[in-house]
Amino acid sequence: MTNLRPPPVYKVIAAQFVATGLLALASLLLIGKVVAYSVFLGGVISALPNSYFVIQAFRFQGARNADRVVKSFIRGELGKIGITITLFALSFTLITNLSEIALILGFIVVQFAGVVMSGLVSYSSRGNNA
Repeated sequence: MTNLRPPPVYKVIAAQFVATGLLALASLLLIGKVVAYSVFLGGVISALPNSYFVIQAFRFQGARNADRVVKSFIRGELGKIGITITLFALSFTLITNLSEIALILGFIVVQFAGVVMSGLVSYSSRGNNA
């Protein structure tokens, strides 16, 4: 039995979904409907695959599960890449009135929000989480 806790990566995912909503709302108020849902889709294309990765990657922990940890990280990363590619492909092919630039910018900004939040979260195993 291990006394290590999984890192609070759910905070990173929550920050990405909040950033998605705020970006979409700001786009709706400042620019328009098409840009707003394009930015929203870009944010979702960023946050959903990251959520899948988190679920897969942090299923196992501890030295006794080292092989499972590695396999779950690989499964999570490959799934994340596959989901991202699929969601981009579906967006570009199925949505007729789409701002491609806004979609890609929404994706990039939400990815960046995740990176920033990752730097702010405390990964201490003692439970002193930020």
